[in-house]
Amino acid sequence: MNRLPKRRFARPRPGFTLVELLVVIFIICVLIALFLPATRNAREAARRASCSVKLKQMATALHLYHDNHQRFPPSAEFGDGRNLADKGVNIATIRPGSPQAPYSFIVQLLPYFEQGYIYDQIQFSTDEAFSNTNIALAGKVIPVLNCASFSGQPGSTAAEYSALAIKPAIGNYKALGATTLACLQSSADVKAANENGGTLHPYATSSFKTLTAPTQTAILCETKEQAYAAWWDGTTASIPAFHSGKNNGVKGAVNSADNVALAPDGQPALNVQAYNGQANFMTTAFGSTSPMAWGPSSDHPGLVNHANGGTETRSVGNDIDPKVYRALITRRADDNKDIGDTFK
Repeated sequence: MNRLPKRRFARPRPGFTLVELLVVIFIICVLIALFLPATRNAREAARRASCSVKLKQMATALHLYHDNHQRFPPSAEFGDGRNLADKGVNIATIRPGSPQAPYSFIVQLLPYFEQGYIYDQIQFSTDEAFSNTNIALAGKVIPVLNCASFSGQPGSTAAEYSALAIKPAIGNYKALGATTLACLQSSADVKAANENGGTLHPYATSSFKTLTAPTQTAILCETKEQAYAAWWDGTTASIPAFHSGKNNGVKGAVNSADNVALAPDGQPALNVQAYNGQANFMTTAFGSTSPMAWGPSSDHPGLVNHANGGTETRSVGNDIDPKVYRALITRRADDNKDIGDTFK
């Protein structure tokens, strides 16, 4: 009797059910949502650290310059070595990019941060920083002068530079010249020991002898200004730390510890755009047709990097107490008690 062959039934192949597949996709999406912000934060932390290193390079260059000249450079200087006070010129009267514009202090520092080849090409025989022979140098993008987090363009967008053959390159690091615009524009006030002048300003040279506490004095900061931030131009190389008053546009120099000129929201100008509609603090686009939009500022979330007279760098938060920030800027000794551990 013939036996019928046994029928073999194929086993179903193992696989995912629709529910299981959806669960896997959901888990992958959750993991991506968790890791992407961490990756972005890590990248921003790296950019912030890079910015701090560059700012330290600038502060170190200032120290090297001081070692050779026994002084810091003024924030603006003409080709013959004279500052604005020597020539009897007010910084508020000079248009950026004009034939009268002085060189920025950064120009004097070029040999001290490995940019001597640019410095050697400058024609200092003319007082004109923007002469035809110099303008090509003003357009050079120097990486050490640019923060990696800066989201703007490499060249200035100011209307004053539009007629130039080459658009000046942006620099993200500026000198903190005074607490307020009125002080920065007054040669007498910014130089007075008991006033609110900073370390690098247009009217005179400072030195360690004039700094009562170098490690408690902020001399440089970063900025995200796009228009008036040409690293070559001395007219906008030094900025005040505070917006002027909301109502009267330009407050006088701060003369008492409690009279602090504030931004419209009651805070220093850290990451606060100039108050629209007023002839305010950022008229420091000296002699220009438009106000400067940003003072001490950055594209780092919630903070701005600063360097002090001891070449140390610190990230200063937007919410810093106004009295503390004012004390950080000035050369005067009687307000150092307000600083605390900000730069320690």
